[in-house]
Formats: sequence, C-alpha cells, structure tokens
Amino acid sequence: MDLAAAMNELPEVHAEALRLHRAGTDEAEIAERLGIEVEAVAPLLRVAKAKLASLLAAPDPLGKHGSPGPGQDPQPGHEPGP
Repeated sequence: MDLAAAMNELPEVHAEALRLHRAGTDEAEIAERLGIEVEAVAPLLRVAKAKLASLLAAPDPLGKHGSPGPGQDPQPGHEPGP
C-alpha cells in the first residue's frame, strides 16, 4: 500500500495530526486545530504513526488498493478452470 492510500485508511484525526506535524506545525497549534489538549498531541501522533506504519507494512492480499499482485487470485475463493 502506498502512503496516500494508507493515509486514507487512517481515522481522520490521525491523518490530520500527521499532516499538520509533517508541515511543521507545533503541538500547540495541532491541539488547537484538532480541538484537543496539548498533552494529548504527542500520544496521538505516536498512535497515528504506529497505525500508519502498520498499514504500510501490511500485505494487501485481496488487491483492495490496486490489482492483485503476483500469485494473488483475482477472485478469492474461486478455483482456476482446467
């Protein structure tokens, strides 16, 4: 899965926190924009980064984000014909 697709899979608050952080926004501004306490920003970013890393590392066995890869059945559960 590419970065854009993985970002789309994140809950909106996680994706927005990561976008703001990447843009160089400080924690106080991130907190204000997200409507959360400043103390919650660092833990939120840790969780968001972990979820993003997990999505980026996960295989995409059903080809949900593109065509099936090599060795992947385009129609899971169907046996190939003779």
